[in-house]
Amino acid sequence: MSTMANEKSGKGLSYGVVSELATYWDVLPGHEDELRAATVRFADTLAQVPVEKNIHTGLRDQRHVIFDDGKRMMWATTFENEWDPYFEDFLLIGIEHFLDWMQHTAQYTHITTWLESSGGVKAFDQNSPGVETHMKQTVGGLKAIVQSVQSPATGYFNNLSTWTMPQIVKAQRLQEVFQRVLDDPEAAEALQHPSLRPLLDEAAD
Repeated sequence: MSTMANEKSGKGLSYGVVSELATYWDVLPGHEDELRAATVRFADTLAQVPVEKNIHTGLRDQRHVIFDDGKRMMWATTFENEWDPYFEDFLLIGIEHFLDWMQHTAQYTHITTWLESSGGVKAFDQNSPGVETHMKQTVGGLKAIVQSVQSPATGYFNNLSTWTMPQIVKAQRLQEVFQRVLDDPEAAEALQHPSLRPLLDEAAD
């Protein structure tokens, strides 16, 4: 059964502002340990990306899971932006980080074909002034490969689907600032004003 792609989430499901992507890859025989190490490196790379950059891409989370006695792997992610710009911006962390784990899958033969037709790895060098334009012009082939191993969720729920990451981060920062005000003795008198009562009630929860 084929699944129609849509602008918001590609072939996946959406819940509120969040969309899901779950893909299933065939692990090359004897490559499980190398793949496992590569997925750890990939997660570490994302952890080092500035929060603002990850927010710009729309990334919420991602994970790799190796299963079926090391024969298969799931790569899943959730995101906020529309599918096409999300995928393009996500790859801008560096195509080499994706190839690091993809090379240990059977699908890599299709990826190498796409790379060769797109100018090779060097064409995606982050220091190239035209890399973003090149990515948008050529990334369709890689998207198709990823979607060829995608299985859309049959049901999806996200408890924070009402809020975007920028909203969540801003709310956290406001909470931290407000807590500093509450802890400031010089602010005690000002906080007694009736108009600020809702803030104090909220802080008391």
